[in-house]
Amino acid sequence: MSEPPAPRRSFFEPPSGAVILGVDWLCFGLEWQLGPVSMAVMSLAAFAAAYVGVWRIQARVDAPRIAHAKALAGALAAGVPFPVAGTVVGATILALSGLKRPGR
Repeated sequence: MSEPPAPRRSFFEPPSGAVILGVDWLCFGLEWQLGPVSMAVMSLAAFAAAYVGVWRIQARVDAPRIAHAKALAGALAAGVPFPVAGTVVGATILALSGLKRPGR
């Protein structure tokens, strides 16, 4: 009798996907009225927070270089100054991290 195949790992760990979407939602999903200067600061803050969060999670399972690359990809997605949750970017993050919408 053969053993079942091991479950395939996702690109991002599920908590990394949650960090990316959570940081993005907190920084840009609340529709705060930010001027251009504060928007730039918020984008940098979102980038930094997502990078640190994703790197710490991914470093547990990936080689350091790969963890940094994944953290950079996640930080870029979170740092753009618009909410990505309802876009193709958000759907891609959900798919790459194995997260599912509630009720599915």
